[in-house]
Amino acid sequence: MRRNRSHYSALFGVELVLMSALVLVVSGPALAQTAAGSFSSVSGQVQIQRAGSTIGGASGVGVDVGDRIVTGADGHAVIVLNDQSRLELGPSANITLDQFTVTGGATSARVGLFSGALRSLVNASSGGAPANYQVHTPNAVAAVRGTRFDTVYTENTIRPGYKGCDKYTDVAVFQGTVNLAPAASPNAGEDVGAGYEATLPCDQSPTSPGPLGMTGAFGFAGPPPGVAGAPPPACPVCPDCAVAPAPVR
Repeated sequence: MRRNRSHYSALFGVELVLMSALVLVVSGPALAQTAAGSFSSVSGQVQIQRAGSTIGGASGVGVDVGDRIVTGADGHAVIVLNDQSRLELGPSANITLDQFTVTGGATSARVGLFSGALRSLVNASSGGAPANYQVHTPNAVAAVRGTRFDTVYTENTIRPGYKGCDKYTDVAVFQGTVNLAPAASPNAGEDVGAGYEATLPCDQSPTSPGPLGMTGAFGFAGPPPGVAGAPPPACPVCPDCAVAPAPVR
């Protein structure tokens, strides 16, 4: 009887190990492969790092939660998420798609930016509720609710006027409002409105917002298509601003 009990116990232990391994094999990839969107356009070198493997980025290739997307020095990519929000990556960009969920028509998304420029065009939900969208860099958090903006992260360079600081997060806002805050104090940020930009150096507070182009926060050559940047300066008296007189008939 002792041998039989030992035999059955050993068999039960083996079955339990096999079942646990099967659950890990089946559930692991399912959890890791949560579809979030796909590439709509790709040029130059673009790669997806997923679960220890590298996949070449191309138009139509899917993007999952947990993916890391890296562009080369000549790389450029546009990702359309499932809520029709768009992520545009410039050259030498490195991002991770850490979260993407849609609950009750409202989207929550979190993107990590580790180098380069990321342009975000956040789409409102079908019910009109703004998306809860955040971009996290190593030293800052850019939190928004329905907007269009650029985020740029650079390091290993000391800018004039910032002694000993070599990490910078720049934000340029075209539409809506972005709250730029230190990563260690996400509730102590500065609101940056449309037509303005700001910089967060190292772990310091962000600079006061300035007009677009003033601090060099642009990550791309101009605002997104169909989006106005800063309002044009007033020009009350000058030939170029005068309305041409109607032709005399």
